[in-house]
Amino acid sequence: MMVTRGLLLGLALGMLTALLGGLSRFGFLGPNFPAPVVGQHGALLGALLFPGLIGLERAVAIGRWWAWGAPWLAVLGVAGVVLGGNSAYGLALALALLLLAQQAYLWRRSPGLEGFMPVLACLLLGVTDWRWGQGWPAPGCAPGWASYLILLVGAERLELSFLRGRRTRLLWPVVTCLALGVAADLPRLVGLGWLALAWWFSNHDLARHNARRTGLAAYSARSVLAGYFWLSLSGLQLLIGGLPYLAGPAFDRVLHGVFIGFVLSMVLAHGPIIFPALCKAPIRFSGWFYLPLVLLHLSLAMRCFGWREAGAAGNVLAVFLYGLTMVRHYQPGYNPFLQASKTTKSSSKPVAGQGA
Repeated sequence: MMVTRGLLLGLALGMLTALLGGLSRFGFLGPNFPAPVVGQHGALLGALLFPGLIGLERAVAIGRWWAWGAPWLAVLGVAGVVLGGNSAYGLALALALLLLAQQAYLWRRSPGLEGFMPVLACLLLGVTDWRWGQGWPAPGCAPGWASYLILLVGAERLELSFLRGRRTRLLWPVVTCLALGVAADLPRLVGLGWLALAWWFSNHDLARHNARRTGLAAYSARSVLAGYFWLSLSGLQLLIGGLPYLAGPAFDRVLHGVFIGFVLSMVLAHGPIIFPALCKAPIRFSGWFYLPLVLLHLSLAMRCFGWREAGAAGNVLAVFLYGLTMVRHYQPGYNPFLQASKTTKSSSKPVAGQGA
């Protein structure tokens, strides 16, 4: 357990460093911030840190010694970038291959679409990391890194919301479309895949029903639905305009709409459930969790409407406040699952599920 907490702390510090590196591009932190972090802000998050967090979660679920290599590779890769080394490309590709091994192992437990999507996501991550190592600019690789995370989150939603069977048949061509778009480097096809996935989940995810409830279930559901909104907006922009620029306001709206609006919204949605399970550290939910969530989306909206500097600062502040909220709501002896069970028993209305 100490190893798990240490790795999680290392990845959290790495994520904070990468976010500050992005913020320093707007001149907030002065010229002394490590230049490699500033230059590789997106690559750190897309190729190492988010995959490393997912690899840590999978390692806990698998429970085998070899699975723990994934978070270690992520930590080493981030340290290499911070120290100015050039080893991050190889470590990122090795991380992608180990993540693929993890998902192939877990696929046996979930042989359906929800098990196949993460395997496909890891393959696309490997292709994207290989391109990065071959000299592709990190902004050009960003749609591939984003698609990896989108497919993984989609698979998690299928499992958490119990969306199986005939209703998932339409997802197969959507997933295929997205995979072909990333593999062939066709941004508009990638955008179509993002938009179709956002539409399907917005209409079928149980978050639509749980958003009307109270407590943690409602908070998670509302965070999830907000993430689908930003994913659909980014997908629509990418479908219409492609990716003609690798910087500037248009690029900022498309990619940060996914990484901040969708991915970080999903982190905020599932954090009070996943992090306690990883670290055996019970988190009590309260309405204070809405503060970083609202700040995250308001600041992202500011960023999209032209206030990029203020919006970026608000994004980083929202993540920092979320971390503080998690720490503040640590409560030894609290059992969120038992509490949810008591709440359900006291309610006279049937519920669709305890998750988001």
